[in-house]
Amino acid sequence: MRARLALTAAAVTTMIVLAFCLPLGRLIQVVAANRALEAAKLESRSLAGAISAVPGQTATITQLVEQANAGSPRPITVYLPDGTILGEKVPADAEVELARKGRSFTTPAPNGGRDILVGAVGPDPTAATVVRVRVEGSLLRSGVQRAWAVIAAIGLLVVVVAVALADRLALSIVRPMGELYSVTSQLQRGEMGARVSPAGPPEVAEVGRAVNGLADRIGDLLAAEREAAADMSHQLRTPLTVLRLDAESLASTEDRQRITGDVDRLEQVVTRAIRESRSSTRATGRGRQGACDLGKVVRDRAAFWSILASNQGRHWTVDVPSGPQPIGVSQGDLEVCLDALVNNVFAHTPTGASFSVEVTAGSGGDRILIVQDAGPGLPGDTLPRRGASSGTGTGLGLDIVRRTAEASGGRLTVGRSADGGARFEVCFGPPPIRR
Repeated sequence: MRARLALTAAAVTTMIVLAFCLPLGRLIQVVAANRALEAAKLESRSLAGAISAVPGQTATITQLVEQANAGSPRPITVYLPDGTILGEKVPADAEVELARKGRSFTTPAPNGGRDILVGAVGPDPTAATVVRVRVEGSLLRSGVQRAWAVIAAIGLLVVVVAVALADRLALSIVRPMGELYSVTSQLQRGEMGARVSPAGPPEVAEVGRAVNGLADRIGDLLAAEREAAADMSHQLRTPLTVLRLDAESLASTEDRQRITGDVDRLEQVVTRAIRESRSSTRATGRGRQGACDLGKVVRDRAAFWSILASNQGRHWTVDVPSGPQPIGVSQGDLEVCLDALVNNVFAHTPTGASFSVEVTAGSGGDRILIVQDAGPGLPGDTLPRRGASSGTGTGLGLDIVRRTAEASGGRLTVGRSADGGARFEVCFGPPPIRR
């Protein structure tokens, strides 16, 4: 913006300077030519009058012509009635013969000059003495170049001053806008303490105050969110403690260990969710990227869900290649994603419907997790909008899967399985490169 304002000021000022200086320069040129011609006319008339006062006295006329040429930059030629040429030797021509009839006029001369011819009438009106004063082209343009140089210098100075003033004006606008951009960038990075010092034009200052108000409002909302998370923490601790006590009172050691482990994992998930919601500098997007082994997590969680699948009579398969399957997602986030996908199978398909979990390799180090079932499938085979209620689902679980995949550089796609149910294909990006 600063450069554009300066360029605009330079263009407008240059147009104004040209519109003023070009006619002024032409006027100076005309005035200089007229001044030189008027001086020549005055000189020729004065000499013609002096010659008319001494008719026939050739010696005196010769002396007058020599004195006139000695003190004038304009060559003077005098044509006597008897054909004698005094002064500058310029041959007589038709203009001289015309001037002998007592006429005075101006005619073009070589090299862009002008000749002033004046007839000095003597005793014989038909054979007057003629005075020719030649004004060279350089005299007609005398001082014009210097005047043009002065005008150009003044015009250039005006343009430079205008650009400097425009630049100072632009700086008073650009500097507050630059600070505004810096503060909004800090707010975007999660630095909620950043504030704008309103300055500059009233409109820019008003935007700065609006940004400060928005940052204050966001801070208030985050504070309220953290308070709500603290309340949630207090409210969830009690039922979790009761569940743990109930699990420990079970007679079966196997059931007690299994349920206690589930309660421990539930407590870890709740604690992590509360910790993230209470953090004022919580990272988003690629900033939350971690690393884990997709194959290992799928095997572990499959063992957890296998018990419920057996109880419901579901046929299920797990296909995981041997060897590590590294992805750019933390183990906790991946477990949440996998549980959300498998939980959808149990929550939205009839009892006994089969499902499968598969891990394949993608391109460029990506890994693909595929979960598909033999249920009724998604309405329209499209991903439900977050928060949109459809039966018993809200779409929040699938939205968590989508955001986790995109944070790793991957994606979530949905479709229909070969058995007519839903098919979820989650592509996870490779783990970050350690430097």
